[in-house]
Amino acid sequence: MKHLITILLLTVSSAVFAQEEKVKTEIVTIALDEFIDGKFFHNGKDIVDFSANPTAIGEVMTYEGSPRLVIRHTQAEFTQKDTLPAPAAWVDLPANTNRVLLACLKSKDKPLKIVAYDIGSAKLALGDYRVFNFSRSTVSLILGTEKRAVNSGSNEIVSNAKWAKNVMELDVMIAMVKDNKAKPVYSSQWGHRPGRRNYIFVFDGPFEYKPLHICRFYDVPPVVAKNAP
Repeated sequence: MKHLITILLLTVSSAVFAQEEKVKTEIVTIALDEFIDGKFFHNGKDIVDFSANPTAIGEVMTYEGSPRLVIRHTQAEFTQKDTLPAPAAWVDLPANTNRVLLACLKSKDKPLKIVAYDIGSAKLALGDYRVFNFSRSTVSLILGTEKRAVNSGSNEIVSNAKWAKNVMELDVMIAMVKDNKAKPVYSSQWGHRPGRRNYIFVFDGPFEYKPLHICRFYDVPPVVAKNAP
């Protein structure tokens, strides 16, 4: 699983870098393996802590600056006048979005890797679910009345007009797809709230009898003024 995630992170982070434009957005983080702390970045005004938790999406952080977000090991590096050491990590942020999810992978003594996903209001609406498949298998998902197949290393948005308005219980089934056959591995019922945007992360499971590991998180979307120009 970790090898596949590393390849995905490196591939996405090789996107074209636009030096001439500034990015103004909100940032949230999630750790894909180990908890991450003791790192720092400059948010456009101050040097602030950078962390990521594997059990929840982090608090919203504002950012205004270069499209390339640089994460450093110490606060002192930001004011160092001589040659700077290599950063702890960097990632190119998407343009024209009001919120970005940073998926962070740090495992043992290997370097920190980060990939940025656009989760702005234009991409993910109230009540929607975004499914990230970090496993080696294609997965088939049934969420209420909606069905999706999500290939390994990709993500899909699952939406239904009723989810933006109603509190309900959703039947959830997830299966692994192999040789065009679906093998059910997860079944549950989830409480759904219309004021949330939801994220489902699928990883390879730790045991043969648990081939997939499913994590579910949510956030509240950015506030966008209705009469904004």
